[in-house]
Amino acid sequence: MDPDTLQDPLQMLPFGLRGLAGLVGILLALAGARFYKLAVLAPGLLLGIAVGLLLPETLEAPLRAIIAVVVAGFGAVVCRFVEQAAVRAFGAVVAGGLVYTAWPVVLDEPSPWWAAAAGAALGLLLFPRAFQALLKPLTALLGALALAFALGQEHNPFVIGGVALLGAVVQLGTGGKKGKDKPRD
Repeated sequence: MDPDTLQDPLQMLPFGLRGLAGLVGILLALAGARFYKLAVLAPGLLLGIAVGLLLPETLEAPLRAIIAVVVAGFGAVVCRFVEQAAVRAFGAVVAGGLVYTAWPVVLDEPSPWWAAAAGAALGLLLFPRAFQALLKPLTALLGALALAFALGQEHNPFVIGGVALLGAVVQLGTGGKKGKDKPRD
């Protein structure tokens, strides 16, 4: 593969960057939480595809495919681990900072040295559950921002808010667990 002969992938799209942003925005707004796991794993999977494409053509095709699948699987596992670590770290930092900052306001005394550490420990343990609960509204908001960009309305709070609200309602309304809504015999 010669890098000089490769085209910009966005130029090959018939609808350009704003069209792609609009499509992604609609998908995220209406079903973003359903695509979340795929989005987390995608960089690792794409790494496997890239390795498979960049391997020398002198290698036999089955061997290249096996290498690509192994690299994609390893990359996906690494991406999942990094995502979990990032969610926990974010929770620890936010909760530790909140406890340390709120302590003097609530108790009218300086924060003790251990307040931030205790808050961080709680955030580390509790934030992943909160993150799962907030995933649908946050992906709806992200989709609304992408769609607003696609429409050239990225500074219009009514478009962003309206699409985010609609997306959150749709995602929260369609998020029941399998079998839970069906009547039992």
